[in-house]
Amino acid sequence: MFSTQTQRQYKIWGSIIVAFYVVCFGFLMTYNFQVWTLAPFIESLIGVFMGAGAIAVITGIILIFQSSIQAEQEKKQEVFKEKMKLYSSIIDKMNEIKRDGHVSLDERLDIMSIQCKIALLSNQTTFDKFIDFQSNLTDDEGNINENYSGLLMDFISSARDDLEVQETMTIEQKEALEKTKEKSKRVAESFSKPYQKTIFDNLNTMIKNKYENKKISEKTEEILRYIYNILKSNASQNITFKFSPTLLSVKKDGTNYLGIKSSLNFIDIEHIQDKTGIEYLKSYNLEITPRSGSSKIYHKVRFQNLSEFKKCEDAIVDYMNS
Repeated sequence: MFSTQTQRQYKIWGSIIVAFYVVCFGFLMTYNFQVWTLAPFIESLIGVFMGAGAIAVITGIILIFQSSIQAEQEKKQEVFKEKMKLYSSIIDKMNEIKRDGHVSLDERLDIMSIQCKIALLSNQTTFDKFIDFQSNLTDDEGNINENYSGLLMDFISSARDDLEVQETMTIEQKEALEKTKEKSKRVAESFSKPYQKTIFDNLNTMIKNKYENKKISEKTEEILRYIYNILKSNASQNITFKFSPTLLSVKKDGTNYLGIKSSLNFIDIEHIQDKTGIEYLKSYNLEITPRSGSSKIYHKVRFQNLSEFKKCEDAIVDYMNS
């Protein structure tokens, strides 16, 4: 709490004050004031001085503690600000390096500079995590390793603890935080990989994936399978079907024409290319809304029950083949 110089001064002045009081008390105890006519006055005067001195000492000690605590808080605040700047700059720098996929010589020097700053400001655990991240960042040729995202998230988690951004947590909160950390690692790893569009071979594989991601229920599976079978069995030669994690795409001459999306409670059929063709369904009293992100140009029709689709299935087949 106190600096070395403050501690030395505190000891010196403390010794002087203690010696002063020892001498005064010793004088009062040994000197016989009764033989002196001014004894009562001198005795009371010494008592006043000693009382005033005691108050001054107590006040001084309080001020010293207060100033030391304030100085410590100001120092912690400044260190916190510097840590925030450092950790934020590390994240930005690592993202730049990740985009390149390769660590150049200049970037290695930048990372060494970051290591020195972390050694100066961070706690031991965070320093160790950065060393682990730095040591496993690249392969022998300087290319970014595949476990980059997981190592970076470990370091960021440790930096978060170092910043003490959250008060003391309960056991349940700690368990929830650990689960969130693991989830964030998986998400970071998936985002760090080059984007690859997933296409399934058939409807069954697509539905299996939707169940895994909770994007379909038994009710909506029945509706989806019925819609696919009706459209497939009545499709003309220029109609093809494509299965992806987000939708069952109905293509006309190789262009997306209808998009069939499932959820736990309903099925949406998006009319992707046609701005006004949805008019043919308005007489069936169905829920028709603008397609999200379409600026109210294209539309989708929602089916919450199989019976709703059955009453207009011929019209949708005719629209698909028109």
